[in-house]
Amino acid sequence: MAYWQTVKLGEALELAYGKSLPKGNRVGGTVPVFGSNGVTGWHDTALINETTVIVGRKGSAGAVQYVEGPCYPIDTTYYVRTRQGFHFEMKFLYYLLRKLDLSRLKTATGVPGLTREDAYKEKIPVPPLLEQRRIVDILSRAEGIIRLQRQAADKAREIIPALFLDMFGDPATNPKGWPIRRLGDLAEKMSDGPFGSNLKTAHYTETGVRVVRLQNISVGSLNDEDKAFVSHEHFASLPRHRCLPGDVIIGTLGDPNLRAIVLPPSIPEALNKADCVQFRCRLDTVLPEYICWLMNVPSTLAMAASLVQGITRTRISMGRLREMFVPVPSLRLQKKFADRTNGIRGILSQRETSQRSGVALFNALLANVLGN
Repeated sequence: MAYWQTVKLGEALELAYGKSLPKGNRVGGTVPVFGSNGVTGWHDTALINETTVIVGRKGSAGAVQYVEGPCYPIDTTYYVRTRQGFHFEMKFLYYLLRKLDLSRLKTATGVPGLTREDAYKEKIPVPPLLEQRRIVDILSRAEGIIRLQRQAADKAREIIPALFLDMFGDPATNPKGWPIRRLGDLAEKMSDGPFGSNLKTAHYTETGVRVVRLQNISVGSLNDEDKAFVSHEHFASLPRHRCLPGDVIIGTLGDPNLRAIVLPPSIPEALNKADCVQFRCRLDTVLPEYICWLMNVPSTLAMAASLVQGITRTRISMGRLREMFVPVPSLRLQKKFADRTNGIRGILSQRETSQRSGVALFNALLANVLGN
């Protein structure tokens, strides 16, 4: 790479301002309207008619999007234009700006923002066009593999809800005639997380006892990307909120309003946060895998629609959730479902590991071909 010219970003590229287009002025059509987070609507007129790269200016500052064809970037974004005397493949600039990670330059106060002046100071390589195309080919192939892995994982995740409905029927209509019980009566323990001053951000520590928060609860799987902990001393002061492996943790706020995970053995004990309801099964009646997926199938969310409270931030209170009536299949069938589910989850885990490895490999490749 010694022969590659290196210049300041502002010498080679212009980050042009997007243009304001209020929602009331968007008349529909085929032209996507782009904000810093992606498509926010449609219009009949384009601001740009060629392929471009859009960079977040406000909100998701520094986020990079590659757009082929006409589009309308609004005033929360910049769009990239090449300055006279420089020649770039737009897809190469997309990968280059991703690698540059302009989000690290965003302001820390108020609404996060990226100023052009800060971005313009960054150094970028200017490979020959032939080399740019070679790099784009390599990275596009690698990204395509990751996309296929992600699609395969998404398809695999559909298997468990389908298996649930096949074995137990739709919980809303109960076509198999299972006995109906109040959800609260199926729990040995049902407890919401601590509210208010009992658990604040100030209580979080670098290490200690894990806190399970709403962002950690995906549909049927623990999202481990954003971890929080409290000290053992603070954890000891909240004994009734102690969660153990095998407990079902039900998210009752967010999207979707009802979703659940089974706390895995890798977390020996935890603290559930507010709006994360701990459900410890009466094992003589229900198993964790059944309750978890009962909470995750869409028809249960529809059943719970009448329990939702709030306007701007809708939630289901634990008290209302207790009162929901649900079907209770035989333990024998629940055990069969649990065994099959655990096998499927093993396959899913392998796919997710492969996907993470693919992303890590892509990032390493990105750094390697564009310089460290």
